[in-house]
Amino acid sequence: MAEPIVTLTNREFTDDPIGAYARLREKSPLVRVGFPGGPPVWLITRNEETKAALSDPRLVVAYSNVPGHRGPSVVDLMVETLDLPEEFRDYVAANMMILDGEAHARQRRLVTPAFTARRIKEMRPRIEAISARLIETLARKGSGDLIEDYSSPLTGTVICELIGIDEADQPQIRKWMTEYADAGNGGDLETSARGIFEYTKKLIERRRAEPREDMISALVHSRDEDGDRLTEAEIISAVLLVVNNGHHSTSHFIPNAVLALFDNPDQLALLRARPDALPHAIDELMRVANPVPTAGPRYATEDMEFAGFPICKGEALTSSLLSANYDPRVFPEPERCDVERVLKRGESHLAFGAGPHYCPGAALANLEGEIALDHLLLRRDSLEITVSRADLRYTEVSPGGARLLDALPVRL
Repeated sequence: MAEPIVTLTNREFTDDPIGAYARLREKSPLVRVGFPGGPPVWLITRNEETKAALSDPRLVVAYSNVPGHRGPSVVDLMVETLDLPEEFRDYVAANMMILDGEAHARQRRLVTPAFTARRIKEMRPRIEAISARLIETLARKGSGDLIEDYSSPLTGTVICELIGIDEADQPQIRKWMTEYADAGNGGDLETSARGIFEYTKKLIERRRAEPREDMISALVHSRDEDGDRLTEAEIISAVLLVVNNGHHSTSHFIPNAVLALFDNPDQLALLRARPDALPHAIDELMRVANPVPTAGPRYATEDMEFAGFPICKGEALTSSLLSANYDPRVFPEPERCDVERVLKRGESHLAFGAGPHYCPGAALANLEGEIALDHLLLRRDSLEITVSRADLRYTEVSPGGARLLDALPVRL
C-alpha cells in the first residue's frame, strides 16, 4: 500500500486550500493522503475522475457492502462514534446516504416525488415572502449577522414548510434543526434528534389521516409500481437528511456567495445590470462558494484499476469537490468567478455530487440561493459587510471537511 504523500491537516490546506489542491491536482488525479487517527486513503483531485468514482458501481458508500467484510457495519460505527442510544439504530440504518445498490435505488424512487420540479416551483412565492420579511426585519435593525438573522432562518423556515411542520411548531423545530446540524461543534445531538423523531412520528400519523401538499404527506402516501411504501423509520430518516443537507449547507452557501460577489464587483455589477442572468449565475456561484468541499468515501468492492492506479479491495477513495470544481480541464481560468461561464455538454460543477447519490434537493437549493441573492444584492444596493476579510472566522468541521463561516456581520 502506498504511503501518504500529504496530510490534509497541513496549514497549506487551511491557509490556501484552492492553491494547495491545485498543486495536488496537477501532480496526479489520485493521491494518497493521511487523516488523523485513520488509515491513508486515496484522494481524487480532478473533475472527470470524481464523476467517474461517484457513478462507479464497484465503489460503495458502506464498507460493510465490500464482499468478505467482517466486523462492525457502518451503522454500528455511526451509533458508536456519535454515542447514540440503541433506539436510534433503525433511523441510522434507513439513512439513504449510507445505502448502496437496489436498497438505495428503492428508497430514492420513493423519496424523489417529494422534490418534483412542480413542487419546488410552487414554493417560489412563499420563499420570496419569507426572504422579504427577514430582510425587512434586518433593515429595521440596521445591522446584524447575515447567517443568524437571514440565511439560517430563511433555509430553516423553508425546510419546515417543505416538510409540513405547522407554523406554531416551527420555532422549536428550527432550534432542534440547528442543534442537530451543529452536533459536531457542541450541539446536543441526542436531545435534538429525539425531538425531531418524536415530532415527525406524530406528524406522520396526522398526514396519514389528513394529507396536505407537503413532503411528509408525499412520503407517507408514496408508493412505487409494486405498491412498496416507505417505512416510518425511512420517512424519519429522510426528514433528518433534508434537515442536515437542505438547511445547513444552503444557509452557509448564501453568505459564501455574497462574499464571492463582493470579491468580484465586476460580476456583481453585471448581475445588477442584467438580473435575468442570475438563475444561470447560480451554477458558477455554487462552483466557487460551495460549503461542502469533500464527498463521502467510497470503498472498492474488488481489486480494480482507477485513473491508472491499482486499488485493492476494501480501500477507500474520497473526492475533493473543491478541487474538482476548480479543475482547469473543465473550468478555464478556474480561480476567476465568471457568472456568464458556459460549459460544454456533459460538464458541470460537483457541488451536489454526481451519480446515484446526486442531491435530490439541488433544485430547491438553487432556488433559495437565487431568491436570496436577488433580494440581498440586486433589488437593493445598500448591503455592506462590516468586517474585513482578515477578521472573518471559520469553523473547520473536520480535516479536509467543511469550513463554515461563524458569522458575516453586515449593515443594511
